Amino acid sequence: NDGKDTTAAETISDGHNSQNSIDWAGTYRGTLPCADCEGIETAITLNQDGTYQKSETYLTNREGKKNFEENGKFSWDTTGSIVTLHADSGDFMCKVGEGKLFALDMEGKMVEGQLADKYILVKE
Repeated sequence: NDGKDTTAAETISDGHNSQNSIDWAGTYRGTLPCADCEGIETAITLNQDGTYQKSETYLTNREGKKNFEENGKFSWDTTGSIVTLHADSGDFMCKVGEGKLFALDMEGKMVEGQLADKYILVKE
């Protein structure tokens, strides 16, 4: 024993996760699926200070483009791999990967199946 008391919590928190082991701050872009339009051009910027900016452009033939901008704070989950963007319109959850954000479903789960690759935003 090296004389240091190590609790289980300290041991767990020393593990590598997205929050502490990758360069996650920056802007991620992609076009997410949309139920009633051709897609949602999405840009999310995560800042080191725990704030974010999110820009969405709904691509639709009928009414042209609709733009939405929001900003606020985000938080990491206890695993250090998922961020939740907190907005008046509701929370938006993403899994943080190396150079990518994976938009999660309403329950915070990865989207699976044929559309799974459509829920990925790539870091600029």
